[in-house]
Amino acid sequence: MARWDIVDVDADPAEVRRRRRRRFFRLGVPILGVLTMAAALVGTALYSYAMNRRDALLLTQNLIEALDHRLASQVSTYLEVAADAVGILSSVDGGPEAPASETLALAVMRTRPHLTALYVGAEDGRFMMVQRSATGALDTKRITVGPKGRTVAWTRRDADGRVLAVEEDPGDLFDPASRPWFRAALAENRFVWSDIYVFFTRQSPGITVSRSISGGSGVVAAADLDLTDIGGVLSGLKVGASGRAVLVDGSGRLVAVPDVGSMLRPDGETLRPARIEELGDPLIQEAFNRIRIAGETRGVMEIDGDRYVVSARVLRETLGRNWWLLLVAAESDFVGFVAANNRTTLLLSGAVVLLAVLMAGFLAWQAYAADRAAHAMRRRQRELERQGAALAELGRLETIADPGDATALRRATEIAADATVADGVSLWRIDGEKLICADGFDRESGGHVAAAVIPLDRSPLLSKNLLAGEIVTATDAASDPHTSGLVPYLDATGRRSLLAVPVRAGGRTLGCLWIEDGAGDAGAGEGFARILGMLLSPRLVASRDHTLAAAEQPMTLAVEAGGLPFAPSTLRSASIASERNRLQLREIVRRGLQGDQVQAMRFPQVTVLVLRMADDIALATGDAVETVAIGQIVAACQKAAERHGIRYLKILTDQIVAAEGFDGNPSAAAARLATLALETDAECAGLFTRLGRPPGYAMGLDSGPVMGSAIGFGQVAFNLWGEAVRVAGAMAVAAPGGAIQTTEATYALLRDGFAFRARGAFYLERLGEMTTFYLRGRL
Repeated sequence: MARWDIVDVDADPAEVRRRRRRRFFRLGVPILGVLTMAAALVGTALYSYAMNRRDALLLTQNLIEALDHRLASQVSTYLEVAADAVGILSSVDGGPEAPASETLALAVMRTRPHLTALYVGAEDGRFMMVQRSATGALDTKRITVGPKGRTVAWTRRDADGRVLAVEEDPGDLFDPASRPWFRAALAENRFVWSDIYVFFTRQSPGITVSRSISGGSGVVAAADLDLTDIGGVLSGLKVGASGRAVLVDGSGRLVAVPDVGSMLRPDGETLRPARIEELGDPLIQEAFNRIRIAGETRGVMEIDGDRYVVSARVLRETLGRNWWLLLVAAESDFVGFVAANNRTTLLLSGAVVLLAVLMAGFLAWQAYAADRAAHAMRRRQRELERQGAALAELGRLETIADPGDATALRRATEIAADATVADGVSLWRIDGEKLICADGFDRESGGHVAAAVIPLDRSPLLSKNLLAGEIVTATDAASDPHTSGLVPYLDATGRRSLLAVPVRAGGRTLGCLWIEDGAGDAGAGEGFARILGMLLSPRLVASRDHTLAAAEQPMTLAVEAGGLPFAPSTLRSASIASERNRLQLREIVRRGLQGDQVQAMRFPQVTVLVLRMADDIALATGDAVETVAIGQIVAACQKAAERHGIRYLKILTDQIVAAEGFDGNPSAAAARLATLALETDAECAGLFTRLGRPPGYAMGLDSGPVMGSAIGFGQVAFNLWGEAVRVAGAMAVAAPGGAIQTTEATYALLRDGFAFRARGAFYLERLGEMTTFYLRGRL
């Protein structure tokens, strides 16, 4: 069982609930408060942003509306001045030849600098015009028609109005009655505005307003108005950081733009006003296309994913035609400061929240540290109480120092495992260049192991520290250089951490005490292990002085069978194997059989492997490409048996039986069978994983006497039977799915080269109870 699987059964449920409540109030409440504060600040910032943005947009709408009215008023006034001048001139009687017409025209032109010309014409060709020259002076052109014919004369003046010269131009064929402005004014009794055109003399965009003089005299007064100054008004308008305004007629022809140079486009040898699509501003063009559909508007438009404030107003009342005053500005120009201020507010709020988090975190950390310290103190107190009780119980073991009392040692390791909440506790004695396990207790299975051997040179750093009397603590044994050499042993038992405490006496290290995957306090565990080591040191001293070598030497058994000596040469030296062999020999003698009757078919020390397959449906699984599952398992066993020289391999219904050890080398035979079992286990595990099924197989291993003989007629087959075959089968039946269970006899043969984990007790007829083990891997 891993450390994280251990449940602290000593904890009081009521105390656990109280501790959780304290932790909530110490940690949860400050964190909840900080989160509430952060949520309140964020909510306030979002609400403030929404309200400020709404108010900013409202102010923007009011600003745009004011600018719109102001521009409309300026444009209307600009145009109405020309209409007023025409109205004044049309009130003079006498037509073009009246002296008052020129005098009045000169006076009006001086007060209205954006008028380029003011004139009056008659149907018979008479004409009077006051025109502003390129130098700003006012010149007069007069066409008279009399008995002597038609005369065209120019009066040139300087800027102060003094006459410089009077010139005649006989080549001038101008006829006012043929002009569009003249004909339109005669047709309608109102002010008539021409289309936008380019003045020939000034090469600038302009417009003409005309009106017929009442009385049906066929006389029309008119004025030319330069539109360049309107562009100047638009260029001086500041609508946000990126706003612009244009004046455009209903057909899309530009009337006035801030950049006067972009107003004109060449048209052959002349110039014409540009259209809005020729302006090179897709935003203005898109806004104009939308207002042509929607009509007058003032609001927010989304264009290409961006929001713009748009105002469109038609000047129909002034001109009698659809001239659009269009204002466009990015919404961010007006509400961008709101977002910037909101970001600043959020940053400041975030700083406040961060300070609150740091403060709450500090307080929570202090509370948590205090809670952990109190919990650790209570836990350590419980451990000390538990270890004190364990030491008291150890003190009652009177024979703990007696190397001949295995029961006392087993009880001591069990007490140590409970006291340190460890998965495993074992006592090892140093015998030359190796560690020999005196007893090892597995807390999960409740079983004990002994006699396992680990060479000291497998972990030289661990050996060096232990011989120097130093404790070795490895939280992760695989990555710790002191214990990395023990990984095969620890991995086989599923252990990760190791606490190795030297057992010393007389200034020498006699062995060590291992605590594997201890869940208790490390300091308390070390202290307890040192005390236990001192209690066990007399046992190791006695073991050194009174070695059990005689018990470990090979035994030669001789059983009299009807007076015939019977001494098998390949008997195992382990006591259990020897006893099983002795019992079988006694049974042979009891039945009165002679040696020549049984010698040819009796094998005293054979290791038998039984593979039991329990999932019938899974064994039958397969398709046209793959062999059925049982066929794959059998093929894998056959190949492994060939590799390792296993001579006996048979399939019996849902079991596969393998055996080896017929030549009198039981340890080597057991090792080959164990290797076969591990390889077969890997193959079966992969197969059942691919099938998506739990392991439907188990294996059992036993070493002991068997009987064998050739049976049948024709094609003779060799068959084995006997106690080892039955016990190996019982091990396979009792093992959980995917496990390899071995008897103590097989464990004794394999313990130096393979890793095991004790499972528990198993009753063997005539011998009584013995320990069984799980084979986990090779060392």
